[in-house]
Amino acid sequence: MLNGGYFNTLDEKGRLTFPAALQRSLSSGQLVLTRGVEPCLWVYQPDRWREFAAKWESASPMIKDVRRMQRHFLGWAAEVEIDKSSRIAIPQSLREYAGLKRECVIIGVGQRVEIWDAATYKAENEGEDGESLALAAEQFGGLF
Repeated sequence: MLNGGYFNTLDEKGRLTFPAALQRSLSSGQLVLTRGVEPCLWVYQPDRWREFAAKWESASPMIKDVRRMQRHFLGWAAEVEIDKSSRIAIPQSLREYAGLKRECVIIGVGQRVEIWDAATYKAENEGEDGESLALAAEQFGGLF
């Protein structure tokens, strides 16, 4: 299980230190990065990525929305390695998609990690409180 929130800085070469606490939960030093639904990146371990990708690969390409989602998730995916300094090199195209500038938020959300530009993350989550989260949880059968 990948969980926890961390703040790190993107360097001038597009590298981001991957939190040690999250690294301990990984089965290898390899990761797959892709576009998220919001303006962020989704990060998967290779085995989880294969499961995620297999679902989209098995969907019918005759359906326009399937093709759009395949291009969005699979078309922009990039395999990266955690280097000896615990950094990952984020491709320019993915940095641009997520609007990553310098300050980043890295969040473990179960089966994946999300990487956000810190200002974008703050704007996306502004105004969320316990009440609104509880109401959202009710839509999913009261997960609490």
